[in-house]
Amino acid sequence: RFHEFSSTVRAINTLVDSLQAQARREREFASDVAHELRTPLAAMSLQASAAQHDPSPERLAQLEASALRAGYILSQLLELARAQRDGTGRAAWKDVALGEIASGLIASHAQEGFERGQELSLEQPDASVNLHTQPLLLELALRNLIENALRHTPAGTQVLVEVWQTAQAVGVSVSDDGQRADAPVSKPAQASSGLGLGLRLVQRIAEQLGATLQRDSGEAPMTTRFTLRWERPQP
Repeated sequence: RFHEFSSTVRAINTLVDSLQAQARREREFASDVAHELRTPLAAMSLQASAAQHDPSPERLAQLEASALRAGYILSQLLELARAQRDGTGRAAWKDVALGEIASGLIASHAQEGFERGQELSLEQPDASVNLHTQPLLLELALRNLIENALRHTPAGTQVLVEVWQTAQAVGVSVSDDGQRADAPVSKPAQASSGLGLGLRLVQRIAEQLGATLQRDSGEAPMTTRFTLRWERPQP
């Protein structure tokens, strides 16, 4: 006799499931951040204690490195919070050219790549690849992928940023030939798969922008590739 309410019940159940899944992701992310911060903070405490008895340049350098690591983590979180705050509301969604954002980020990282002995390059089609998205969040995600490639590969590595589009999807990929031993076969990247904090941020941003973050070995000579992919609406 209450059959007419069944659709309402299903809608409420779907909403509850969605909220529970979001809360679970928030808890997992908070746990990831706590873990990432705990390591450098614990190291700082031990190194500061040791430096009191032996303030050698080596111990002070280790203390500085741990402090910089903790500061980097906090700066990433602050940037994500700022981008999400500025990106609140549909007015913050704009039509952007992926190639322009990618070329700007490559230019801003050129000096770092040169100092590390790494080569940065960009490939994109002649026709502009446009996307309706939040530019600040997209830039933050792509910057993290580029910095991840630069900081986790040795000198002499090639880092390739590729903007692409097909009939089914558009996207941007960051590949490198750094011979990372942990490069897996093609699969979606998961926030709980042991990725660094920067990549966990990218995962969260991808979800907010309606994209998927994928990781595979790329095309030779590349050995690791991260891709932000947006599916095109199908008729």
